[in-house]
Amino acid sequence: MDIVRPLPGRPAVAQRVTAVAVSEDVERVAVATAAPWFPDFGELLVMRPGSDEKPKRLGVARRAPGAVVRDLVFGPGGGTLTASLGGTEEQHVGQVAHWRLPGTAERWRRAVCRPLYAGYGDVGGLRLAVSADGTTVAGCDQGSRSVLAWAAPDGRQLAGPTGVGGSDAVAVDADGSRVAFRLCRPYERAPRGGIAVFGLRDGALTTFDTGVGWCSGLAFSPDGRHLAVVGSADGTALAVRVPLGPGEPVRQVLAELPGEARQQITRPVWGPAGPRAAVRAGRTVTVWDLAAGRSLLSVPDLGRSTAWALSPDGRALVVATPVEVRAYDLG
Repeated sequence: MDIVRPLPGRPAVAQRVTAVAVSEDVERVAVATAAPWFPDFGELLVMRPGSDEKPKRLGVARRAPGAVVRDLVFGPGGGTLTASLGGTEEQHVGQVAHWRLPGTAERWRRAVCRPLYAGYGDVGGLRLAVSADGTTVAGCDQGSRSVLAWAAPDGRQLAGPTGVGGSDAVAVDADGSRVAFRLCRPYERAPRGGIAVFGLRDGALTTFDTGVGWCSGLAFSPDGRHLAVVGSADGTALAVRVPLGPGEPVRQVLAELPGEARQQITRPVWGPAGPRAAVRAGRTVTVWDLAAGRSLLSVPDLGRSTAWALSPDGRALVVATPVEVRAYDLG
């Protein structure tokens, strides 16, 4: 029996925040919410802090049941927004949707592959990245273990690596010519801290061993010569600066992590102030300067329904809960 009205004790309101994104200088903030018992009540809102403009609601679901937003990322200047949409094993909703802002018109939407093997995490659990020039959107799909890339203006799929699996951690360089991702093998553990860099134009593939036990996030330097790798090993958060040419990786120890945080996924950024990442340990999210190995800000007392994101320039942290959205200046 299908029941669309709220049940006693199951309010049809936002019960958790599934994703949040912020543009440079906190010009725009996007927040995705979900009401697990009532998927159609989930929302994707885009707002302009400090203005009188009302939040814009973007259409997510095209048919019942409603999709859940797994990840969000703004294009340069907050002019576009890309979302990955997931569902369940029973209702496959693996998609990527792309909007041009400030309007609400959807520019394109593409389907994501079905799971390669049953039981491999959320369907459509795609992690996203966008190039600094806004030309390329890329993602690693947890279900299919595939690395995908699209031309942002029209959604045309770009040639990706073949015969190489990737999952979760992904980054695109400034001009959209290369994508970096965490290596993954079906039914096997990923190589120890192994990452790959793939040329979308020339098809060149290079792999690197970072030495971390789990790679949770990647970011290219603005000049494209280095890659910031955030991960963990033996319960400790690590940052590794990997040269994409001659040279040896440089490791920086960050903080002890509790068990539930040792395989989290982060989105580090590399702006004018250098590489930064927001890492959660217990109920606290801490922003780290990855070059200096020091903490910049800690936000405590966060619940499980919280999402957070750094601005692309690394100067602000936005934390979203079902109650409020708050921005913190990092200087």
